[in-house]
Amino acid sequence: MVTKSKKGQGLSTSTVVLLVLGLIILVILVWGFITGWSAFRGFVNPTNVDTVIQECSQACSLNSEYSYCLAEKTLNVNEDSLNAKTSCAVFSTEKAFAKYKIPPCPTVTCDLKCSEIVINGRKGNSSATTGKYDLSDLAKESNCYVD
Repeated sequence: MVTKSKKGQGLSTSTVVLLVLGLIILVILVWGFITGWSAFRGFVNPTNVDTVIQECSQACSLNSEYSYCLAEKTLNVNEDSLNAKTSCAVFSTEKAFAKYKIPPCPTVTCDLKCSEIVINGRKGNSSATTGKYDLSDLAKESNCYVD
């Protein structure tokens, strides 16, 4: 009786693992492109309200006019889909940011022109009569709005 060698034609373990990983990545890509990438924002850009409050409080305690009035901080709030970049003075003054409780600084006076106030790269406009953000209380001019 002659026996023939029957070697298995099965897949190796590493090939199976690579196939499973590839399938998972493919599912994530398809899901991301179909539903949008906002579901992943929490992993990439976490909420940082406490960090901004701490940075603004530190600038206030040091009486750092530039850091409090002009230096831009980025506020990320995933729950509200908010990503705002502006100064501590704006965060503490503008009503749209009031719910995040960034405290005002009584020891620093921000003597700002409307054009020096910037939110998300957009400068204040003193000739406008309306806008998304009303910063008239913060600016020297009687009207100051940022769209």
